[in-house]
Amino acid sequence: MSYLLETLGELEALSNWLALILKQGEPNGNYLELLNALVTIHYDDSSWDRFIAFQPFYFEATAPIGEKGWNRATRVYTTTVHKQSKPSYLARLQDYPDQARRSSERGINQIDSIVQDLITKPGYSCLSFVILRPADLIDKFRPGYVPCPIAGDFKFRNRQLDLSVMFRTSDALAVGYADIFYLRELQRRVLNEARELSSNKALAQANIGSLNMFFSRTYITKSIKLKSGSPIKGLETARSLIRAMNDFSAGF
Repeated sequence: MSYLLETLGELEALSNWLALILKQGEPNGNYLELLNALVTIHYDDSSWDRFIAFQPFYFEATAPIGEKGWNRATRVYTTTVHKQSKPSYLARLQDYPDQARRSSERGINQIDSIVQDLITKPGYSCLSFVILRPADLIDKFRPGYVPCPIAGDFKFRNRQLDLSVMFRTSDALAVGYADIFYLRELQRRVLNEARELSSNKALAQANIGSLNMFFSRTYITKSIKLKSGSPIKGLETARSLIRAMNDFSAGF
């Protein structure tokens, strides 16, 4: 079975995403998991502002796993340092370890390539990128080493830049907030760089469009072990987070 969530903002998306796992997820060991889910998040400035403002409450509702997940995501999305725990997604986007046939240099800046193609051919259907290397599946020190988002694609239509990303797996509770945030930032970066380098009026007047996240698997960990103290009950924490998001949205 497949699932579709179409939402009007980032907080609604995260809330409905967690609720869908709680309602439809199937037990698999220490996980409640859901397969084949697409979350579409439509953009508007007020919803984005509300999402950003909620961050300290997200950390509070999920302490300490939400902030730890945020910190892990911040490293892979914003630094170019590869570690045994996870390769850098930013390094893969800016210096992918491959070589184009017409280039004398190894390493491909996928973001620059997408921006240039967006400028010259805004309606192009090849604004794609990859994060996964097939070698990751062999080099992995543990299953979590393999990147969770593995590939993505931009589409510019009706003066909106959409971004679609495929995940092989995703920890909705601990990293879902960060994934939404940093993918929106990637969307914003590509559009802003194209605007700055182009005189195209359609790009100058363009807006951020939908963020579409397809999950081959997404899950909530049922019992989360900590180095000190009792384990965290992930399902109860997810329910508390949903209540916190709904209360925050109602009073924003």
